[in-house]
Amino acid sequence: MKKIFLILLVFGVASTALLAAEKKSITKKEFIDSNIKKLEQQFNAIDSNKDGKMTPAEERAYVQRVQKARLLRRNLAILADTDKDGKVSKEEEKKLLTKMDVNKDGSVTPKEQENYYNKNKTKK
Repeated sequence: MKKIFLILLVFGVASTALLAAEKKSITKKEFIDSNIKKLEQQFNAIDSNKDGKMTPAEERAYVQRVQKARLLRRNLAILADTDKDGKVSKEEEKKLLTKMDVNKDGSVTPKEQENYYNKNKTKK
């Protein structure tokens, strides 16, 4: 559990560092206030049974979900890169999002992303 909070703190520091660069300085209170909400959201995402405690099993499950989502995102980027230049252009991204949004509600759910990838992963 300590590892996940350390990771969260590093991400929080990085995002707050950008804020500090724009303002030239940041107070301790501003730093804490800007990161507390992110940490609470992160904790709530990990605490799957919502008992107010984070167990090692919940942490492992969360890390696995994050890794799975990153892998899916990387694989979708490969599918989106139709000209195979190693980059996903705005046009390629828009085409992919349109194809994945099967119910045409303007939003692509994680399930739509997974379904699209599973149907198209062998196509080259």
